[in-house]
Amino acid sequence: MDTSGQFKELIDTLEDLTETVKHVGIIACDFEEQSQDVLNTKINDMVKGLKKLNDLKDNFEQVQVPYEVLSYIDQGRNPQLYTKDCLEKAKQKNEEVKEKINSLQIFKDSLAKELKTNAPSTMEQYEQSQNSR
Repeated sequence: MDTSGQFKELIDTLEDLTETVKHVGIIACDFEEQSQDVLNTKINDMVKGLKKLNDLKDNFEQVQVPYEVLSYIDQGRNPQLYTKDCLEKAKQKNEEVKEKINSLQIFKDSLAKELKTNAPSTMEQYEQSQNSR
């Protein structure tokens, strides 16, 4: 089975298990003696779903989930937004680095101009060493 098929099977299993757990909760909250058989069936379904999850875990040993994704889930946020947020942070950091590079370039040009004026022989030696590279 390919990776996308494995993930689909995992997602389907998790969705089925989630639905079964909801049903168990509903039946347990409004428990009546005649619902015992249905409750038993749902609990057995839940155990089967957990066993299936346990069997599927070996297919995902190489999958690494960033801690931040789990934190998103714990906060009730959509984990798919994690990638969007990462890209936005990377874009912002890129802009900051560009600004620093521009500032350093301006400083370098200014420093070179001042050195040409105040220490022309030293600047000439520096330029020759840069050209010989």
